[in-house]
Amino acid sequence: MTFEVFKMGKLGDHLESEAYEWVAYQICETYGLELKKNEYGYEQDVVEVMTEKMVKEIEVYLNKTYKDKLWIEPYANTALNSIVDRWYEENEE
Repeated sequence: MTFEVFKMGKLGDHLESEAYEWVAYQICETYGLELKKNEYGYEQDVVEVMTEKMVKEIEVYLNKTYKDKLWIEPYANTALNSIVDRWYEENEE
């Protein structure tokens, strides 16, 4: 029998989801945001309550970690970039 790890895509999806929740929680804690539940009981996404100032501060953080070669967990980096990108997509004028 040969060893093999299955469902790597499923694992990747789970880790991305965990990272997204992790950084969304950190954003809420840092900026004192409260996420409300909708009529179906689901909590709103952090992107919905963020301001442009918050997004700009996160961009500064991401640029600093890149420019100064500071370590940031790749999944957290991806999640933060996703949040920033989605905010811009939803707030285009």
